[in-house]
Amino acid sequence: MGKLSGLVTKLGNGGWRRLVIIVGIAAIALLFLSTLTPRSEPQADTLTAEDTAKLERELEQRLCELLSGIDGVTSPKVMVTLDRTSERVFAEESRVRSGSGENSTETSLALSGSGKEALETSVILPRVRGVAVVCGGADDVLIREKVVNTAARVLDIKITQVYVTS
Repeated sequence: MGKLSGLVTKLGNGGWRRLVIIVGIAAIALLFLSTLTPRSEPQADTLTAEDTAKLERELEQRLCELLSGIDGVTSPKVMVTLDRTSERVFAEESRVRSGSGENSTETSLALSGSGKEALETSVILPRVRGVAVVCGGADDVLIREKVVNTAARVLDIKITQVYVTS
């Protein structure tokens, strides 16, 4: 209790001003140091071209297997072209600040529980730009129509984006 009463006595004699100044300088120094430390900023990155190529190959393989099950289609070969790479969508936080009669909105990325990575809400997969199918039996108009309709429905594209040849 003796140290505490000595501190109170010093503060009562004008020492509190020194204490306030020291605490203020320490706070400013901490703020300055926090701006110097590198922060890992969350990225709104896209998946790589390699990932997109892998997705194309998977779509081609699955469509090829499906088309080979159609009566009259023999040895189908499929090429799928994607529009762009995938995109990751991150959650955003909005804060409304009000002061002296003006309101402003500040938007920033929402961070995950660890506070180091952005909170990902979804991944937008690339859209299919077009499909080319080379298969036996495509000379028959009915078989060609089945192939075109199957590819268009499975990939959710227009039939004009599907080319079929033998």
